[in-house]
Amino acid sequence: MKYPNTHLARFIDRPNRFISHCRLATTGEVVVAHVKNTGRTTILQPGVTVALVENHNPARKTRYDLVAAKKYDLEWINIDSQAPNKLVKTGLESNDIQLPDIKRITSVTPEVTYLDSRLDFSGMAAGNRPFFLEVKGVTLANQGIAAFPDAPTTRGLKHVQTLERAIDDGYLAYLLFVIQMEKIKVVTIDRAIFEPLALEIGRAQKKGVHVVAYDCDVQPGELTLNQPVPFDLNQRFVSDGLPSSIGRRGDLADN
Repeated sequence: MKYPNTHLARFIDRPNRFISHCRLATTGEVVVAHVKNTGRTTILQPGVTVALVENHNPARKTRYDLVAAKKYDLEWINIDSQAPNKLVKTGLESNDIQLPDIKRITSVTPEVTYLDSRLDFSGMAAGNRPFFLEVKGVTLANQGIAAFPDAPTTRGLKHVQTLERAIDDGYLAYLLFVIQMEKIKVVTIDRAIFEPLALEIGRAQKKGVHVVAYDCDVQPGELTLNQPVPFDLNQRFVSDGLPSSIGRRGDLADN
């Protein structure tokens, strides 16, 4: 996927989870940008290079969206929380995403209600095998290891439990992590942030829920699904120790 009207800027601060202040590289103007990720990302540190997408819609409160940041000014990380589902929809429809036990996907439906949950996708595989798939974007990483989540997520926990119930009802079920960066060796669950999710995923895997991960090629104005990355629930993750960029009143809702 491509972002039109992309501008480079320097991140200044993030007074709350929706808004950031950035200085445009071309003019030096300080602008207000909507942050397209409400999580506790540590990427947005003062002075970091960021990518802003300009929008000319007069009805918007902000003229720019912050979609990517260059961690340590070395590697781009996409932080657009809406991007993973767009990439996955295209990947499923084109059969570029390879799912265990599925040779070919014949139909894909986004945003479906199953039991008491709303899942990202349902679909049909060749041989009339129905499946459900939930997508989680990953922006947390350190030393080549990516981790999810960046904040406690009872909603994510419920999604995993719903996939387990889908297995009981005869569906194929998948949890797909889209790592919004490249050069990642393995992805895991950050137990220090939310241990219950790791425990539930362990139970889900034993029941037959498949956990799949892909990384991405990230540029300031473009995001492309790249290649599979191993998921290892037992991989230890150590945070980079950077503080969250959100101001003191930027308390987070559950993801």
